[in-house]
Amino acid sequence: MTIYLIIPLLVVVALLQATVIPHLTVLGVFPDLPVIVVVCWGLLAGAREGLIWGFIAGVAVDLLAGAPFGAATLALSLVGFLSGMSGPIAVRARFILAMLVVFLATIVYDLLFMLIVQISGQAVAWLENLARIAIPSAALNAMLTPIILGALHLLRNRFGREEMEW
Repeated sequence: MTIYLIIPLLVVVALLQATVIPHLTVLGVFPDLPVIVVVCWGLLAGAREGLIWGFIAGVAVDLLAGAPFGAATLALSLVGFLSGMSGPIAVRARFILAMLVVFLATIVYDLLFMLIVQISGQAVAWLENLARIAIPSAALNAMLTPIILGALHLLRNRFGREEMEW
């Protein structure tokens, strides 16, 4: 898939995350759309593309967020890469395993993000953030996985399965 399609898509995902998604809360939490998109793409296209999508989405999120620059980039790149390594197994097992991968990837993303924030000198309430934000958000992300995975599967079929071009 061409980079000229991926960059605008991921910028729109980051913009939605920064503007609209925080207003769509379920029991006080909202989904993390960039994490779902990056992990689902990694599941579909492999570790290399998961890493690239994570990097691009992370830069877009970092530009729009108030957290230390690079926190989302590093965390999304890592979860995109790791999810891509489990991709063929998870996609073949249908949505259940993909939902589990998204759940775990969300927790890894949140833990890594909090670690980077703490390293940058800001205080982090680890247990509270994990219990009140990360785990409920991971559950919500997992529930949205079939929708996002299906949409990305259609996108991949429409625009080709070839290697990502620069």
